[in-house]
Amino acid sequence: MNRRRKPIAVLFAVVLLLGGCSETISGTASPVPGQGPVLTKAAPCSLLTPEHADALALKLPGVETKGDRSRQLPPMCLLSERDDSPHGVSLSITQSVDVTLNEFYAGAQPGEKFGIGGFTWTRYPSPLGPTACSLSTELGPSSFVELGSETQPGAAETTACDLALAAAPAIASKLPGGQPAPKIVAPPGQKKPEPSGPLLRVDPCALLKPDEAAKLAIAAGTPVDQKYLANPEDKGCEWKDSDGDKGQRPLNVTFFPSTAVADVAGLEGTPEETDLAGRKWTVRSNTALKYCTAALPITGTSTVKVSSGHGDDEAKACDLLRAALPTVSAALPADS
Repeated sequence: MNRRRKPIAVLFAVVLLLGGCSETISGTASPVPGQGPVLTKAAPCSLLTPEHADALALKLPGVETKGDRSRQLPPMCLLSERDDSPHGVSLSITQSVDVTLNEFYAGAQPGEKFGIGGFTWTRYPSPLGPTACSLSTELGPSSFVELGSETQPGAAETTACDLALAAAPAIASKLPGGQPAPKIVAPPGQKKPEPSGPLLRVDPCALLKPDEAAKLAIAAGTPVDQKYLANPEDKGCEWKDSDGDKGQRPLNVTFFPSTAVADVAGLEGTPEETDLAGRKWTVRSNTALKYCTAALPITGTSTVKVSSGHGDDEAKACDLLRAALPTVSAALPADS
């Protein structure tokens, strides 16, 4: 999946030059009242369990670096978003056992506070700007944990802390005095939704019967091999044209039971809305490819896509699709 360059990943690349995995500091640390003993070993990648990483659609193992006390850089862990995250971003976890918050933030003033998991988390200004979030909780005079996240591609700056806030209960549960067994809910777009909705109970090949296909000069529908589909839960059907490799292209219908219409690939060209008995399809013609698509959102996270084309004449790219679309649309479940 193509991603924009991540500010957090850029910052992490600088820290990564320091190398290492974890750091142990000799001596003892004093706990903050009510928050239990302070850890004396920094291992930030251990603060997120596999279950919580999965709930947040983050890859394991994380990449962990050793800190540098002389530069006020504690050990840090970077967990990248999974490839199946629709709009996911990375999470950084910094854990200090010998650097104070004031040193780490170079005297920056604290901002908004959040009570999460038995700790007070404070947002500080990020050197990466308003599209990045730095959320910290102080565990002792020289001990803290900081979470870093950023806005999803195209999202508002106000969402910069969404992933950090979602991860905070999980991180808190691994700290001394933290509340156990938190329920973790990923921000919208971070985690691919579970397949759901009426498309799960429908066969796409049932949308156009053999006699209906014959009237359009195409063969009966056959299921699309799963290896040609974007996701394991997707289903597809193809009605082959009757002129071989020339002219008319096959008609394809694909069900995406866990993909929002905005995230369906291949929907290119100038959009034109077509209302079929209350179902609002968006038809797009890509003249350069002589390719035509129609998309219908079934729910907020499921979509039907119809596609076809014409290899010789861009003006005919949408002809078969437009002829078949009313029948296909009418055969969809009534509750879709």
